[in-house]
Amino acid sequence: MNDVLPFPADLPALPRSPRLLVLGDMDALSRGLAEGSGRGRASDAHVWAILQQVMLTASGLGCRTLPVRWAASSATARHHLDLMTRSANNVWSVRRGLDGADHALLEELECITAATIGANRNKNAGRPADLVVLIALDHIYAPAIRRLRLLGVPTWVLQPGRFIAADLYRAAAAVTRLVPPMAA
Repeated sequence: MNDVLPFPADLPALPRSPRLLVLGDMDALSRGLAEGSGRGRASDAHVWAILQQVMLTASGLGCRTLPVRWAASSATARHHLDLMTRSANNVWSVRRGLDGADHALLEELECITAATIGANRNKNAGRPADLVVLIALDHIYAPAIRRLRLLGVPTWVLQPGRFIAADLYRAAAAVTRLVPPMAA
């Protein structure tokens, strides 16, 4: 299952040592992978397989350090507690409420936007990211993704379920559907 995802032709060419940021909405990932199974959330094994695939893909793009931010609601965090404790060197944000993960990732996207604007003003400052890899489905991310795209930072959205919000799809530079391990 841990095959590297193909780099979409829709994305611009990356520099030799690109700065990537991986952001993952664990609520969308867990629920998206469970679609059609009759369960509310995917198993730790299925989620872990996709996380490994995403990390292999990102590291295969040639970046030296890879900041990763996973965000989950408290209910998803309880369901995947073993997975969270097993994933060393990753930063987890756990927020209460149905949209807790969304708001945690939106804060990350806003920080990237502010840092990119600062880097554009100060020619000596480095850009925070050349590419954002986002695992998500929700329309709430579309405005932040559009702002980043206008600043020259493309976003590759990895779609964990069958359906993705139309405005997120349009805002992304590229979208790749993640295939659940059981369907692979």
